[in-house]
Amino acid sequence: MTRPVQFDEPTATELQTVARTKILFGHQSVGANLLGALPDVYRQAHLPAPLIVETRDVATSARGFIAHAYVGRNGDPLGKLADFSRLVDGPLGDDVDVALVKFCYADIVAGTDVRAVFDAYTSTMADLAARHPDVRFLYTTAPLTADRNVKAKIKAVLGRDDGMGPDDNRARQRYNELIREEYGMSGRLFDIAAVESTMQATPTRRGDGDGTYYVLNDNLRSDRGHLNEQGAEAAAAEFVRVVSANAPAR
Repeated sequence: MTRPVQFDEPTATELQTVARTKILFGHQSVGANLLGALPDVYRQAHLPAPLIVETRDVATSARGFIAHAYVGRNGDPLGKLADFSRLVDGPLGDDVDVALVKFCYADIVAGTDVRAVFDAYTSTMADLAARHPDVRFLYTTAPLTADRNVKAKIKAVLGRDDGMGPDDNRARQRYNELIREEYGMSGRLFDIAAVESTMQATPTRRGDGDGTYYVLNDNLRSDRGHLNEQGAEAAAAEFVRVVSANAPAR
């Protein structure tokens, strides 16, 4: 049985700050898990949730909003960065206070050139910040997966890999360590991998004789790559905390 997971609920001030902030969020399915949980986080606090709208155009609202878009395609991190750049350089970039893009676990796997993706990410974010000085850009780690089950291990042996093995999570760990080294002290890091891997009552590290690596917390997952209700609420709480800390004063 899955045990309850404890995490710090956002404060009323943090929730209200996010609700009046104009946010652009580029993501794929794990980001959708997070956004799906946000209204419940606000409901539990007895506060009105921000407008959440999927759009690539101006999301004009008298109050704050979260404009989100499914950027690029999974497995192509450079394409996602290019798509996010187009979003920010379009009408939305003139209408938001805070912007971030999150990779999927499928974007960082064993065969990924981690350093090349990291360099492209930092370069893209720096270029966007230079072009849009009024937007506060946040940074993100790559989410993790649980290890393969028996059926998936058999498929991997047969050459039908699913990107959810130890070497894949090791690659994500290398990438995330680079991200933390670069942005960890900035106050702008949304470390979703830390949320996924540290809020667990049992150990989150597993070794197979070739080093130690982090995996997606069993208590927070709906499958081997996505978040259940607890996991989505934990990620949403951290999202609120980081966005509120970087929102403009109003």
